[in-house]
Amino acid sequence: MNRLIDWMRVAVVDLRGDLRRFGILLACLALGVGTIAGVSSVGSALKDAILHNANVLMGGDLQINRADRRAEPDELSYFQSLGTVTETISSNSRADAMDDSGNTAFLDIYAVDANYPLYGNVTSPQLTGSTTIADLLVNKNGVYGAIVDPVILDRLGLDLGGHFKVNGTEFEVRGLLGSLPNNALRGFHLGLTAVMSIEGEQANPNTRPPLPGLLTQYSYKIKLNPGQGDYTLVKPEVEEHLKADPEWKVQSPYDAAGTLSHFYDLFIQFLLIVGLSSLLVGGVGISNAVSAYIGERQRAIATLRSLGATGARVMVHFFTQVGIMSLVGIALGLVIGAVLTIIALPILGRILAVDLPPSIQWPALGTALLFGVLAAFAFSYLPLVRAQKLRPAMLFRTVGTSVQNIKTREYLEPGVVLPILIAGLAIFGLAWWTTNNLALVGYYAIGVIGAFLLLSLAGRALQWGLRALPPLPNATLRNAFRGIYRPGSPAPVVIMSLGLGLAMLLVIVILSVNLRDRLMNQVQNDAPTFVATDLFDDEVVDIGDFLNSTGQITEYQHSPMIRAAITKINGTDTAQIRKRADLTGEAIYMLTGEILMTWRPDLPADSKVTAGAWWPADYSGPPLVSVRDKDANDLGIKPGDTLELTLFGETLEVKVANLRQFEFQSGLNFLVTASPGTFADFPGTNLATIKAAKGHEKDVERALARKYPDITFLPVGEALDQAAGIVGQLSTAVNIVGALAVVNGLFVLAGTMAAGRKQREADAVVNKVLGSTRGDVVKVFATEYALLGAFAALLASIVGIAGAYAVIKGAKMDVGFAINPTLILTVLVGSVVLTNLTGALTTWSALSTKPAQYLRALG
Repeated sequence: MNRLIDWMRVAVVDLRGDLRRFGILLACLALGVGTIAGVSSVGSALKDAILHNANVLMGGDLQINRADRRAEPDELSYFQSLGTVTETISSNSRADAMDDSGNTAFLDIYAVDANYPLYGNVTSPQLTGSTTIADLLVNKNGVYGAIVDPVILDRLGLDLGGHFKVNGTEFEVRGLLGSLPNNALRGFHLGLTAVMSIEGEQANPNTRPPLPGLLTQYSYKIKLNPGQGDYTLVKPEVEEHLKADPEWKVQSPYDAAGTLSHFYDLFIQFLLIVGLSSLLVGGVGISNAVSAYIGERQRAIATLRSLGATGARVMVHFFTQVGIMSLVGIALGLVIGAVLTIIALPILGRILAVDLPPSIQWPALGTALLFGVLAAFAFSYLPLVRAQKLRPAMLFRTVGTSVQNIKTREYLEPGVVLPILIAGLAIFGLAWWTTNNLALVGYYAIGVIGAFLLLSLAGRALQWGLRALPPLPNATLRNAFRGIYRPGSPAPVVIMSLGLGLAMLLVIVILSVNLRDRLMNQVQNDAPTFVATDLFDDEVVDIGDFLNSTGQITEYQHSPMIRAAITKINGTDTAQIRKRADLTGEAIYMLTGEILMTWRPDLPADSKVTAGAWWPADYSGPPLVSVRDKDANDLGIKPGDTLELTLFGETLEVKVANLRQFEFQSGLNFLVTASPGTFADFPGTNLATIKAAKGHEKDVERALARKYPDITFLPVGEALDQAAGIVGQLSTAVNIVGALAVVNGLFVLAGTMAAGRKQREADAVVNKVLGSTRGDVVKVFATEYALLGAFAALLASIVGIAGAYAVIKGAKMDVGFAINPTLILTVLVGSVVLTNLTGALTTWSALSTKPAQYLRALG
């Protein structure tokens, strides 16, 4: 033990003059660990805040919801027997200014009773002293009060105290809304929030949703009586009491918070994987930095071995030095992660309406510490083994002109392969434990191993191919090729470092571009600006003539429509089908009340039949329908099946003729389209979509509101832009983390170039002694770097595109997959320029070395 301590003491003393040589190692570790620490800490704080304050975020100890009606008196009486109850109603509608300006705003209406909120507080500058929400919302002289998002005032041209109408009911702005205590768990809502009383909301002559999909939600939040027990005891009793009516949904705080927590969990998991990728790319930089340090200490190691030092003595010496510097880098990363967390939490809390005070998440920092230690060990171990096996004969060779590598059979020795394998498995296990997602980590591990193998083998294949070529007549190319395949060339490491960094960047960018194209570009380019439903035939014609006269629209489309409910599928009641746990999203919506349907003889131009066949244009037989394929697959519907439709109190059985694929943004599409004559016995109306010319959206909206005050034109383009903005913010977060990974890749590349600096100095001196000019040497180096950069970029493009495709398909993301050639070309050109610049910066001393000075130093 004393001998080991003495060896370590000598290593620490020897380290004092070598601190500057560990800059790359410190930077790679600090950035990688800092990224993981920051992402993990924010995720941990967010999840804890959601789960620990779940009843405040939900607004009660229990929440009971339904979408079709308010509670009956006997149902409400039962709820009140459990504790204090507050009723809320969520819906959407349009607000109109009272003057003739034509100003409108699309509202997210949140109607509340006098008991709201049971937990937490509504924030508004007008809620001061003893003033309550009910005081601001009460009916005064026939006018109801409202607490509104301040943006509504801008949209309607109002001030505090101004009046507006919703479906003919008059409201006065009596307060400006800061936040709702349960806003985070309300989820994403289209429109600007306006809080009003339930009496005011119900006073509207038309409370039906203006468009299917914008469902009205009736919620009853309950603060349980003290002697009632907690929600774990009461929830099963309430579910048993309401089991006869499956429309009632009972949620505990953890049920409601779990959905939000799961969403953020997935997002944080993705960021954590990106952060882990940054650390692994930085691991290559660690390996390069340690290799460069071992290379420069080659003579010292050989001297020690000549004087009788054992391999173990050399290993302890350099393991101690690398370990100390690694811990310093990890500590810097933990500090960076903690500082970023303290800064980010309050900002994120304001965005998500969740209380996130600045804090340090010690468990998350502990996880980042373990990741850093394991990565530092795994990536520095092989260079340390090379130092351990260095022969004394290396003392008599010029530093930088020869390198002793481990033989292939030595890689298989238990002392070499087992520690690395154990460290790799530990990283895998820690990632699995952190994300709790074995599939994600498993696929990620396969991808990382595959990328490492591909890039490693490709680098050696390039060397083999260039070595097999006959000597080229051009001296610059000939010497550049030799520089790539010569013994000790850093080419494989350069390709590995640059390829991994660029591949990860491409995965992030391709995913981000496809997500943005899916939501943002289609919204801006294809989606309509306004939608109107329930139009009569003469209104459709009149609106079209009016819009054409404005010269401010680019497209006006209309289609017949009717509202009907799917009540049975192949004889099975849809109420039973809705109980399936695997049904989500649009499939559930199709079975929840009335939806819009249409009829037409021809297949829409933007649709594609994926099963069955479309009916002939002159079809006049039994009723047939076409169903969207994605929803049909979820519901188990196939051509030949039967659906029971209920409309106007009557039932109609139809047969499924085909399934078709389409996107709502690309035209007038309906979930269910019927053959001509299917709804001939029922009164139908029309749906119209309007695409305003860019920059004229508000002009068209005002003109329509003035001309047709009784028709609601929903600004869906604006609402979808709102959703696109949220996705844009998430993409920005991903891009920031990805950018940190790219910066780490730059450090890796710089370390790779630095690792071969001595060799390049020797090459430059030999070339100058043989008559080469400085310009000749520069051209050779530039050509070598350009070839390596282009080759690495080509491989990175393949790996990055395959990785992005695997993520989109493996995660079943509902987005398309497209590759932008300009993006790939930019990566190719950028990598060549980047490699040249980094190579020039790290090898400038090699170009400046004078032959006489270099040879004199060799002694």
